[in-house]
Amino acid sequence: MAQTTLKNLMKGAVWLTLASLLSKILSAVYRIPFQNMVGDIGLYIFQQVYPIYGIAMTLALSGFPIIVSRMIAEENDEAKRKDIFQSALQVMIGVGIFFFLIIFFGAEMIAGVMGDLRLTILIRVISFAFLLMPFLAIFRGFFQGHEQMIPTAVSQTIEQLVRVVIIIAGATGSVALGWNLYMTGAVAMSGAVVGGFGALGILLYFYWRHKPEQITFSKKWASVKFVKRFLAQSIAVCTTSAMLILFQLLDSFQVYSLMVDSGIDDTAAKELKGVYDRGQPLLQLGLVLCMGLALAIVPMITSSKARGETKELRRSVLLIIKLTILLSGAATLGLIAIMRPTNQMLFETAAGTGVLQVFILSLFLSSLIVTTSSILQGFGNMAGPAVAVCVGLIIKLIANAILVPRFATYGASWGTVIGLGATLLVCYILLKRQIPIPFIRKNMIGWALIAFAAMVAVPVMWEAFCPLTSRIGSAFQALFGALIGGTIFFYCIIKFRLLTTRDLVYMPFGSKLMWLANKIHKR
Repeated sequence: MAQTTLKNLMKGAVWLTLASLLSKILSAVYRIPFQNMVGDIGLYIFQQVYPIYGIAMTLALSGFPIIVSRMIAEENDEAKRKDIFQSALQVMIGVGIFFFLIIFFGAEMIAGVMGDLRLTILIRVISFAFLLMPFLAIFRGFFQGHEQMIPTAVSQTIEQLVRVVIIIAGATGSVALGWNLYMTGAVAMSGAVVGGFGALGILLYFYWRHKPEQITFSKKWASVKFVKRFLAQSIAVCTTSAMLILFQLLDSFQVYSLMVDSGIDDTAAKELKGVYDRGQPLLQLGLVLCMGLALAIVPMITSSKARGETKELRRSVLLIIKLTILLSGAATLGLIAIMRPTNQMLFETAAGTGVLQVFILSLFLSSLIVTTSSILQGFGNMAGPAVAVCVGLIIKLIANAILVPRFATYGASWGTVIGLGATLLVCYILLKRQIPIPFIRKNMIGWALIAFAAMVAVPVMWEAFCPLTSRIGSAFQALFGALIGGTIFFYCIIKFRLLTTRDLVYMPFGSKLMWLANKIHKR
């Protein structure tokens, strides 16, 4: 029976991983055609309000469901499981209504703090997502608690697909009809609500198909003890999961208004913020691989810890840190090297290339934060990563206030990098206390630096001596620069034995990579 349970969990983890990665790819990719249709000001309008939706999505997907599933899984008595289901739903409905009322009726005030009252309609539209959140979260948590991950995976994918279709179709129609950019943004935001209904429909289908007898409610209310326990655990998980969303939310409140207060023209400030927001899809796409690795960390660590395999536990931790440093380091430096052609290829112009080169440093930092926080969670430390994120947010808030009035979006980029750096430092200290061993071999650092330098050499020289400045030419330069740099980097890390054939097993297409590695070593 234990073997069957483990098998179900692993199968479910694969489904959730695939759905999560697909959703993140969709969430990153749609911004590119959207920006091409509505321009940088249109992207600014959308991105100002997007973090509010991001919070609702985090609560409905990776915050409340995790806590509900854990509570249900820990309880064997069916009657008590029903009590947990009902009590959790009551708490989440209360939270959802609270957020809806605050955001809907406070929309004008929120828009005023952001410095742009015309955002009010977008904020009111997105507030309805919080009314759907409790029902999405309770059903996802219910299924996960019963080791059924497919409903969550399917509902997540459908939600994102519907949302993206409405955003692109809505933007196309709005532009064709000549609507203003704020109305276009409101139509795009409505995709989140419609997508939520689509996801709820999928979950209800699975629910009534598999567990119709569970729909029973009593007049019993959730106890104060349950409410405190549920909210405390949820806040810790949600804060960590929503790290990048919370950083974006700070930017929504600070960057545009601080630039206008510093004397920058209103329209110019919107364009600058829109160009700065180009960095979000680049960051999300870069994080996809790291997120895939992170989603596999917790089961590996938990399994090794449960079996008391200290040696295997440490090896798993060291391997995942090494992979994160190498892969996210390569992605970060590679994007910096080809940022100008990539920027023009995706967003039509090369505006803000320098700002984006600074901002993309957050890819390396956030990848390591995701990895270290996942390791800490694997050890059962849920509060530590949340505290680290809060420290980073405070530093980001202060850095923005100091740097944005002086350096505009350059200051915002550095504020993000500094804030994430502080979060990573706290996570590193906590992890060091948990596992007091060196995470990186000293001889690895030198070889890794040589591999990174070799990787960026060709793209940097290409940009310096013969850049292709048309959009098609930039696309050619960006794609082939990435291909050449990636090939050189892979050759170097195998030749320098930074990754062994055993390490490659944990990577996508591991068997093919091992075959290539053996070919390289034979030369």
